[in-house]
Amino acid sequence: MPTKVNKGDHLTTEMFEQLKKVELSILLDVARLCEKHNLTYYLIGGTLLGAIRHDGFIPWDDDIDIAMPRKDFEAFQKIAKTELPESLFLHYGTTDPEYYLPIIKIKKNGTIFEEESASPNIKHKGIFIDIFPLDNAKKNAGFLFHTKGRILKQIRSLLFLKINEETTLHNIAPWKKALLKLTKLVPTSAFFRLLTNYMQSNNDDNAPFYVNYGSQYGYKKQTMLKTMYDPIATTEFEGYTFQIPGKTEQLLERIYGKNYMDLPPVEKRITHKPKRIQLKEEIIS
Repeated sequence: MPTKVNKGDHLTTEMFEQLKKVELSILLDVARLCEKHNLTYYLIGGTLLGAIRHDGFIPWDDDIDIAMPRKDFEAFQKIAKTELPESLFLHYGTTDPEYYLPIIKIKKNGTIFEEESASPNIKHKGIFIDIFPLDNAKKNAGFLFHTKGRILKQIRSLLFLKINEETTLHNIAPWKKALLKLTKLVPTSAFFRLLTNYMQSNNDDNAPFYVNYGSQYGYKKQTMLKTMYDPIATTEFEGYTFQIPGKTEQLLERIYGKNYMDLPPVEKRITHKPKRIQLKEEIIS
């Protein structure tokens, strides 16, 4: 059994470097599959920032994020069924009825990276990279735009509470407890379909904006003109070439501010602090 990493402990330098190597290998496999089938992807978030500021991982970062336009995101799932290496698992609502995130996680079989916030009901806890869908948006303001964003946020919150009911029920407001009781008989998969169908309800590819509803930064900050992403550019990340948004500087400034090239204070240089970690067949503690 994997050995627990005590709460508050940090990964050793050796463990950290091994973890990043596994994540990089997953990214390379995903990128190769995308390039083979002419699917568009972009490094985003901290991965993109790391590529520009550090030519690779942010030194204290322990994850990889990419994004795909919705059409490519859906096409990737179909291709992955037969062409993803056997060593990898595509974790999404289509492969796990108890999965609740609106993003794909590509996970390494035979490994474990269990975060503090991870639900005990999730069936695969492998080391992973995240793939976010970029959905079409006609506007980046207005009543309908904000209404959709707020409804999606509530559905995501409900899904999280539902899948983590055993550990969160005593910490939530009475009205949320009542709502959870009403939805107890509804399968998680039904809420997941509601969430993802509503996310992609605008199927007009001529819409001028992309919105990343799965981002931790919120739908408003993550709604950007498609011209921020296209035409695609490339950059080096850990010695390999990957696709990035064409206007990366403007995108990073929008997410992280004008001083995104400056290092944050030491106290803000944090990792995910896993409860348990296992790399390959070796148990690390």
